Amino acid sequence: MNSPLFTRLCVLFITAMLVSNIIAVKLVSIGPLIVPSAVFIFPITYILSDIFSEIYGYKASRLTAWYAFSANLLMVIVFKLVIILPGAPFWGPENQKALEMTLDGTWRILLASLTAYMISDFVNDVIFQKLKEKQGTGKFGIRALVSSFVGEGLDSFIFMTIAFWGTDFFSWIAIFSQWGVKILYEIIMLPITIWAIRKIRSKENMS
Repeated sequence: MNSPLFTRLCVLFITAMLVSNIIAVKLVSIGPLIVPSAVFIFPITYILSDIFSEIYGYKASRLTAWYAFSANLLMVIVFKLVIILPGAPFWGPENQKALEMTLDGTWRILLASLTAYMISDFVNDVIFQKLKEKQGTGKFGIRALVSSFVGEGLDSFIFMTIAFWGTDFFSWIAIFSQWGVKILYEIIMLPITIWAIRKIRSKENMS
């Protein structure tokens, strides 16, 4: 895709994915809800995925997903290498333990995140494109929310199951809480997303 704007959006997309996978190890409380901390940034990837599908097409959306996969894989390989390298003489065991606690679980988080994302984003893109074929360029908000409702639900279930099954962190409340917060996030951001699509269309000289 020979577009400077697409490149910048792709960088934002990959950054959101990387940050999400690093911080997802911590579950946080929002009132009565328990959600992975990544819920505050991860929905950006779905918003951008819808923008990619709407403006640049299905293939571009899938391409960005594979870019993010590659970047995440490289990140985790580097994390693992840093963890197993011998520390400096002044690098105490407490520092090593803190490093491992934060980053060594990334393999499971990566597997959970990428499996969940590649499946759910594929479903999201397919539903989005099928609706677009029927609706044309109008009614973006409907297809964005419908496709995200299904995709985000799959993502929350697959991610929480793979990442936390067999641990004290797994709970159905966390799955539904995460799903609900993501959808609420997208609903709140929908006017901004629609505005961004209009601006991008204009910038890219698309009708």
